[in-house]
Order: sequence, then C-alpha cells, then structure tokens
Amino acid sequence: MKLLYLPLCALVAVLLLKPGFSAKPVKFGTLDINYAPDSALVINEGETQIFRAPLCKGQMLDGWSFKAKVYLMNVPWDSAEVGDDTWLHIQVSNGPDITTVVADNVRDAPSGLDPQPYARQFSYNSAKWGSDDIYIKITAARGSPTYQYGLELAGYQSHEGEVYPDGMDLAEKVAENKAAHKGCGIETLEQVAVPYKDHLTSGQTGQYKIPFCFDSSIDRRSLTVNTLVPEAINEAPGGVASFLCSTSMLKNDICWRSTVTNRGGQFYDASGAKVNSVTPTIPHEEYGPLFLLVLAQGNYQDQVDFTISTKLKNPPKYSLQLTGNHGKDMHHIMTYLKDSLETAPLPLDRDFQPKEEL
Repeated sequence: MKLLYLPLCALVAVLLLKPGFSAKPVKFGTLDINYAPDSALVINEGETQIFRAPLCKGQMLDGWSFKAKVYLMNVPWDSAEVGDDTWLHIQVSNGPDITTVVADNVRDAPSGLDPQPYARQFSYNSAKWGSDDIYIKITAARGSPTYQYGLELAGYQSHEGEVYPDGMDLAEKVAENKAAHKGCGIETLEQVAVPYKDHLTSGQTGQYKIPFCFDSSIDRRSLTVNTLVPEAINEAPGGVASFLCSTSMLKNDICWRSTVTNRGGQFYDASGAKVNSVTPTIPHEEYGPLFLLVLAQGNYQDQVDFTISTKLKNPPKYSLQLTGNHGKDMHHIMTYLKDSLETAPLPLDRDFQPKEEL
C-alpha cells in the first residue's frame, strides 16, 4: 500500500519503466513543417499583402525545399469559361522589400499559360539565403472586387533522388514597389507540423523531432501536441503514452521518460488513451527543436498505429489590457499573474540522470 503515497511523477515512472516497455526508441522521425496565417484571408483587387515565415537562420530546415500555394474561396481561379481575370500573384523572396524574387507564379508560368495557384518549388540553403526568414508577397488581380483566400508555405525534408533548384540560383533582382508596399504590414505566419503517421509494436517507443522556430523576443511559448490512435477494426483496446522534451532535456540525444516525468505533468500524458495530449510551456532558454517520445500501449505484440499533430500559434498581441478602471484592471492583473504562474514550467534539473540509463 505504500506505493499509493508516492508522488504522481514517481508512480508514473514506476509503471512505465517496468519490464515489457522498451526504454530506448526503436524508431526516429522528423515532422514536416508548413506555415499558414491564423485564419482565412481577404484582399481587395489591386492590393498587396506580405507575410513572413520564420526560419531561425535555417538552423533546423537547412536543405529543405519550399513551395508557396494559395486557394480562392469566393471566385474560380482565372476561369476561361467566363473570361474572368481572377487570380493572385505570388512572389517569394528572402527580404521584406521583395527585391530578390526566388519564385514567382507569373514569371515562372510556362509560355502562353496562365499563372498557377502556386509558385515553383525551390531548395533552401541557409548559407546563401542572405536573411533569417522567407517572405511571401500576394497581389490581387482586378477581376474581382474582393478575394477570400488561403495561403500555405509547405516545407519538405530532402529525400534521396529529389532535387530542386537552389532558390538563390533562381533569384531575380527587381525594383521595390514602394507604392504597393506603403502601409503594408508584414504578418508572421503560424507554424503547423504536418500530421505524421507511424506505428509501433506494443511496448516499443519512437522519438519524433518537431523543428519549430521560436521567436526569441518572447519569454516563453505554450503549445499542445496531440497523438491520435484510430479505432482498431476488431475494436481491440490500445493507445499511447507521450513524453515531450526540449533539446535541453535530451541525454545522449534521447528523450528519456524519467527525465520528462521528473520535469512535471504538463510535459507528458501517460493515460494510454486513443487521444493523447501534452501541453508544455517552453521557456526562452530552452528554445529549439522539440522531441516527442511515443510509447505504444496495447495487447501483447499488437501493432499500434498513431498520428502526431501540433501547431505553434502566434501569441496574443495584447495578453494584458488595462481599461483605467481600478477594480477591473486589478482583476485583469491578478488573472494574468495567476495564469502565468500556472503555465510556468518547473525548472530544468540539468543534473538529473535518467533511470533508463542506469
């Protein structure tokens, strides 16, 4: 009965480090990263909008390829049947002035063909790129008064046999369109991990890298990482436990379960359920790639399929707004401080030695 009085993290460690569970990951993977705005967009004919995709100087995505895409919701794309001139001009650049254009759906369209709703895919070389980020400029044609559209910058890891031209080798210098850019703010795109599907045998673990770029001007960031298990055809039970590490938490490049349980409950979900979520807050000093350790749980020797998904949303622009009313403002301040304390992660114990390595 003494086990019942153990702290929760110690109890979880006992349950998950017992024989039958594989301590060291048997699989490793990396999630692809896409960039998108926080909502669908609206642009008027002839207007220009500019977006920024943060890359953290290419520390994690060097050698990847990228492709900018759009879709129109309220009008067809340059419909030949009705003769509409409805489309969007997409330009991709290494700077906010859009004077070095590496991809352009008008310039790169085959001779005699209309621009497509995507720009040419190119590879990213951080040593040649010349800046920290990728910039996308969208200009609306004059065939419709207003366009409702979506934007995505898709990032792809390099794979053997796939070769895309270096973006800077495709670059064309153009003059800055100061009239179009005047008063045009730059919106930072959110980062979306493309859902990653994999499978493990019950008792095995896999480690999956999430190469998010964290804005160094923000003290800490919170996110949710979900791991979903589909219902088995035979309705057999099965799920996963998941454990999230910052790069600073790794020991010998491994995200050990005992390190995570020692850190605190927001970094792991040991439920073994089909819907599994961790909700960590990452402090500034630990910014960098994240690593999710997934433990498959089900009948002996059963295969457990799962999908990992997560998103790094932009932080609220105004997390604390004061009204001038003493009573209301004091309530807002106390609520803000309470929320900040509740989401703050426990300090990282850099001297902690994972039990799995002992």
